[in-house]
Amino acid sequence: MSSPWLRAALLLPLILGACAAPQVGTSDSGDFRPPAASTANFGDCYARLDRLPIEYRRLPPRRTAEGCGFDDGVQLLDIGVPVPGLTAISCPAAEALYHWIDEDVQAAARERIGSAVVRVQSYGTYACRAVNSRPGARLSQHAFGNAVDIAAFTFADGEVIRVESGWREGGATTAFLRDVHRAACRRFRTVIGPDGDRFHQDHFHMDMGPGPYCR
Repeated sequence: MSSPWLRAALLLPLILGACAAPQVGTSDSGDFRPPAASTANFGDCYARLDRLPIEYRRLPPRRTAEGCGFDDGVQLLDIGVPVPGLTAISCPAAEALYHWIDEDVQAAARERIGSAVVRVQSYGTYACRAVNSRPGARLSQHAFGNAVDIAAFTFADGEVIRVESGWREGGATTAFLRDVHRAACRRFRTVIGPDGDRFHQDHFHMDMGPGPYCR
């Protein structure tokens, strides 16, 4: 029969493994590769896009040596208002972006500013890069076309509200930005703004990676 000391030594690694806390990414969700979706799931998402009053085209699957790429990428051609800076974006992220702008952003614009949003400035979607573009960091959700960065909003009356200058300005400007930030947290899995970290002082990062995380 083995000694109590030997049995304890054999059980110790199992106990420690069971107690170890899982590691969850909170910046750009960059420590997680989205699981491959089935072709059926792609079809469901495309079918929902087809029912929206938008124009888009499907993109062929993309893979790079760095591990970047996507299977369900689309190019948004017209989603009601111009959004400069958009390139490839995953179908789920495209769907969330449309609803966020068309429903949440416009509602907040009417309530807080009294004018419609006619342009949304994006800092981009697909980009084969690491989290926050830091050397050695894991791939960002942007590397899978699964994220979008939003920096500013232009209104029909000519007013421009920028995340960087408006987040702490106060008044209707800040109220509008806080409203659309909270709404994004309901549409996307991860949202990071100026309160999140120093890398997001001038834009909202919104992605469909793991979460929820809203900051």
